[in-house]
Amino acid sequence: MSLPLHRQVPNRPARRCSRAGCATPVKKSTAKYCSVLCCSTDPVRIAQLRERARASSRHVLPMSRQLSMPFDSTEQMLARLCEGHEDTPLGMARLVV
Repeated sequence: MSLPLHRQVPNRPARRCSRAGCATPVKKSTAKYCSVLCCSTDPVRIAQLRERARASSRHVLPMSRQLSMPFDSTEQMLARLCEGHEDTPLGMARLVV
C-alpha cells in the first residue's frame, strides 16, 4: 500500500484579514493578515503590543537586586595588591632613575 504524495485539504472559505476595515482574503491558511502593511497598521495589534511593553517594564527583574557591585572594596583590594609595584614596564625599569 503506497502513501499519497500530498494530503488533500478540504475546500474552506478563504480567511479574511484581521485588520478592521480590510476585507482582503489572506494568502496562506496560517496567516492572520493579508499583507505586512495591514499587520503594521492594525490598531488592535499596536494597542496589544503597547500594553505588553508597558506591562513588561513594570516587572522588576529578580536578579537585579542581587547584582550589587561594591566598587569601593574592589578599588581598595587593587590598591593593596599594587602596593610596592611601580607602573614602569619591566623593560623600561633600567631607564627610570
